[in-house]
Amino acid sequence: MSLCISKRTSRLLAALLAVLMTAALSTACGSDDDNVNGGGASGGSAPDKVTYITGFGTFGREAYAYVAQDKGYFSDAGVTVTIQPGQGSGNSLAALAGGSAQFAPVDLSSTIMQLGDGKVSGVTAVAAVHQTTDAAVMALADSGISKPADLEGKKIADPAGSVIGALFPAYAKLAGIDAEKVEFVALEAQQLGVNLATGSVDAVGQYRVGRPNIENAVKGKEVVVLPFGEYLTESYGAAITTTTKIAEEDPDLVRRFTTALFKGMRYAIDHPDEAAALMAEKFPTLNKETAAAEIELVGAAVQPRENGAPIGTMDPERVAGAIKALEDAGAVKPGLTPEELVSFDLVPKS
Repeated sequence: MSLCISKRTSRLLAALLAVLMTAALSTACGSDDDNVNGGGASGGSAPDKVTYITGFGTFGREAYAYVAQDKGYFSDAGVTVTIQPGQGSGNSLAALAGGSAQFAPVDLSSTIMQLGDGKVSGVTAVAAVHQTTDAAVMALADSGISKPADLEGKKIADPAGSVIGALFPAYAKLAGIDAEKVEFVALEAQQLGVNLATGSVDAVGQYRVGRPNIENAVKGKEVVVLPFGEYLTESYGAAITTTTKIAEEDPDLVRRFTTALFKGMRYAIDHPDEAAALMAEKFPTLNKETAAAEIELVGAAVQPRENGAPIGTMDPERVAGAIKALEDAGAVKPGLTPEELVSFDLVPKS
């Protein structure tokens, strides 16, 4: 007996087969949305497409993130990173807490103060960038400012929302000076050196690694640096910070991101001129020599105190000491613990 199939039936069977094959391929390969919203290289729930905010602006000190992106270290780790210029620790913490960014280097002292006072929540540090606080005040050597006491009665320029201004009262108390006798004025970061050079202000708030920028702006005049780390001895500087949600739900993403970022850090430190040239290519107004000098200072700032410890290491006892110093100075309410501040299981280990 022969079996006859009409042309109409054949067309219906062909269409059904096409639908089934499409569904099978979709199930096997996944979709772009799966990659964006979770899964990725680690199969976690956090996105592999992340936004990273720099510590502040696009200075040479931020080169390591751009190096990691340019050299393909992020892509090798299965992470697509959008880098955005930062505007200080307060803004970065707000962006993390609000979900518009997933990673940022945030000054740990700022995070202590904001978490401790309940101004922000849902964030956690996962790796140190600078092993000591990078906050400092800089002045011209001929200004008469050579020690903390000389700042009384003086005018300091600092960007609005900067951790240096927020941390200054604690620094002043530990240094034995009256913070109320020091006037802070808000200026954009790019205006600090120019206003210091013209004498419009007596000093400026600046990260220690930003010293070459100030020296370039004051045209060779000698610069005096008053580092906060002389008194806040247990404090770390910037720390890579993310949300507690990402840290808890996708620790693999955190590890992949920080590993790639610090690979960029090591390359930038070993090749400061190349890293500076990369930054100047991306940001033509950047001075390559100044950027390279900043990168070299970053190289010293990231080195751990402990022999053999990796870049990014953080010690719970030191974090506890940093919290206590700010509590004793009245900069933060008592009660914050190191574990509320740092996800130590995600911190780089030897």
